[in-house]
Amino acid sequence: MLFGLLGLIGGIIGALIAEPIELYFNSAIPRAYFILILQVILWAGLAAAFISAGLHVAIKVYNRRTIEWWPLAKKSIPAGFLAGAISGGIAQAIFGLTPFSDVFIQELFRAVCWAIFGAILGWRLSYSIPNLGVKKAVMAGLGGGFIGAIGFIIVSGLLVQTLGRMLGIGILGAALGLALVIVEERYRSAYLEVHWARNETSKFTLGSTPIYIGGGGEDDVFVYGIPHHAMSLVYQQEKVKGVYIVTGERKELHDGSRIQLGKVEMFVRIAQSR
Repeated sequence: MLFGLLGLIGGIIGALIAEPIELYFNSAIPRAYFILILQVILWAGLAAAFISAGLHVAIKVYNRRTIEWWPLAKKSIPAGFLAGAISGGIAQAIFGLTPFSDVFIQELFRAVCWAIFGAILGWRLSYSIPNLGVKKAVMAGLGGGFIGAIGFIIVSGLLVQTLGRMLGIGILGAALGLALVIVEERYRSAYLEVHWARNETSKFTLGSTPIYIGGGGEDDVFVYGIPHHAMSLVYQQEKVKGVYIVTGERKELHDGSRIQLGKVEMFVRIAQSR
């Protein structure tokens, strides 16, 4: 719900901010081939930039991290703009050269281009979600982008142009957010279950990249009042290995192993072999 909602909000805000570009190009500039490509590059780039920002905010909120807005914007907005600009530019360049006689084929191609956008954005987000992995993120982006594009095409066709584009891009952002969560949960073999308080739980996927628990700004699991990088966890060869970095103690952890650091209780979860 968190990732879907913030993807939706990011998409709506992005489409709203990008709308003046659509209106300006439609009313003031001749509809030449390269002008149309530039129009779509700017519009899709801006819309996608805020989907990216929304999903990066979701990552911070889910991980109970303080949101530093300027660093987050510098990281998320250029990545989203690039993904949207590339996919939008490719789509419009081919649209301008290809006379689609079949409306279904035309819309299918548009959905494929949005899937490319989702794949690029998923690739960028993979570096912000520990152990998600590039392949899984790209797969999630492709699926979420394609499904979201179908929703965008349907909604934008049913509603007036501005409202249709806003809600349509919002659906695209929501689909991307949901796809990332579903793929991560479906294909992970082990994770750390963090109990912040009653009915407040986060899950961090474990893998070959260490998950750091500590009270520092760069720790994946931030626990107030304990040292920076107090503990690390990795999952390799079907085993979870923990290192208490302050003391140097190493231990192998099993499914259900309990970790208490500060006031936060955590449990290791290992999926049964299929």
